[in-house]
Amino acid sequence: MNQELNRVKNDVETMQRAMGLAPSMGREWLQWMKRDRWFSLWWCLPGLILIAAAALPFDRATRYWGLVPDQWAGVLVAITLIGLAIGHTRQVTGKDGRPEGMIRELKRVNGMSVQGLWFGLALLLQLSLYFLWGRHYHITFEPFWAGLFMLMGSTCLVAALAAKAWILLGYAIPFLAYGLCLPLAEGHHKVNGVLFGMMFIAVALSFSIIQVWQIRQVERQNESH
Repeated sequence: MNQELNRVKNDVETMQRAMGLAPSMGREWLQWMKRDRWFSLWWCLPGLILIAAAALPFDRATRYWGLVPDQWAGVLVAITLIGLAIGHTRQVTGKDGRPEGMIRELKRVNGMSVQGLWFGLALLLQLSLYFLWGRHYHITFEPFWAGLFMLMGSTCLVAALAAKAWILLGYAIPFLAYGLCLPLAEGHHKVNGVLFGMMFIAVALSFSIIQVWQIRQVERQNESH
């Protein structure tokens, strides 16, 4: 009986994917969604590193074990992001034991599907053209950097609305806010560093808020049944 129910459920999810619809979230997703909510808060760590590097009274020119403080901050942020990428890969590939339907939805949201492949290629082309445009017109770093995050934020926003992949708003809103705020801090190294760190913290909080909203939706659906 359970095998038959699982087969029917998989058939429904297949039809939903064919129509471009997101599969309905089941009760069995809840424990994993709650775990992911806490995992998302690890995005605060690179933000805190950047804020500390910008705000603490280090001598910027002094080398510590061969690197200046800003370089050490970059190394620590890179290590943290690699760790987050590894953890995220475990989620998407289902190596932590989550349901098949949830794995398929994570792959859809994260672009690991045919539609996601085309979207990724379009994004790569878009960024390549942006870099060529910036180089051709000799755009200085600060406006180029602000424009890059405006571009990525608006792209994530369009993708979130078009694919109903609401978790992408966790990138879109902080990226756009960061890009809009950068001109206000032009020429201020410490303020720029704090803003960059706050962007990562905003990503973490946005992810958690969206996931809490999704968890409440699943709980209400199960209560109604």
